[in-house]
Amino acid sequence: MGKVKEIELYTEAKEEVIDITPHLIELIEKEALMEGFVCVYVPHTSAAVTIHRKLADPIKPKLAELLERVNPDEEAPHYTKAALVAPTEVLVVKEGRLGLGPNQRVYFYEFNGPKKRKVYVYLSD
Repeated sequence: MGKVKEIELYTEAKEEVIDITPHLIELIEKEALMEGFVCVYVPHTSAAVTIHRKLADPIKPKLAELLERVNPDEEAPHYTKAALVAPTEVLVVKEGRLGLGPNQRVYFYEFNGPKKRKVYVYLSD
């Protein structure tokens, strides 16, 4: 049977990237989930979530530049950027561990902060 949990974030900048991997690991440990799935959902039109390699600080501006270049909506860029990154990710849990590669992380993207944000996490065995 699955459970929905919530992560509360407070962003501090107009655009920000936050590594939420530690929050997910903590939820998996608290629920003692050994095998199953974790669905991460961001219920905001100007925020998103994604999985990719661990970001170093010099790389973050490059990602922001990339999203600026592909942004077709001058009036509401925060909505377009969020749509390009996506609001959901699904991960596997195996042997009590999040099924990420050794250099992968799960990131929350803020595109219209600073704001109080929620991330819903569905854990299922």
